[in-house]
Amino acid sequence: MVPYLEYEVKPGDNVPRGLSRLRLAVLSPVWRGAALHLKYPDGEVHTLMGWSGPEGESCEVRVFWTRHLLAGPAVCLAIGGDAGLRLSQAGSQPPEGLPFLALAQSLIPPEVLAVIGPPPQTTEKEPAPLLLL
Repeated sequence: MVPYLEYEVKPGDNVPRGLSRLRLAVLSPVWRGAALHLKYPDGEVHTLMGWSGPEGESCEVRVFWTRHLLAGPAVCLAIGGDAGLRLSQAGSQPPEGLPFLALAQSLIPPEVLAVIGPPPQTTEKEPAPLLLL
């Protein structure tokens, strides 16, 4: 049986519209850290931090594999606290608030990949397409 995590972002200064409660399948171990540093091919580095509480305090970032549909592709998802995530890059002000961030496989840092592993294979067979005769 697949474990699930419920995740919601309350509307606030960081993510004004918030995010309705999602039920996320957790398909791997969960990497946890104070911040996640994403290094892009052009050398740019972005820092992702979890954000929580009405006053806006940093909290841990969690990263794991999930999927939207049973037969859908696996997605590496980064989530923060009840105020979402903050994404900052050198020289940019202010940090951008996000409810969550899906990571391209090429951007997953090695230390995160060592914990979450490779993307899980689809376990459910995709339904056959509907034939119209």
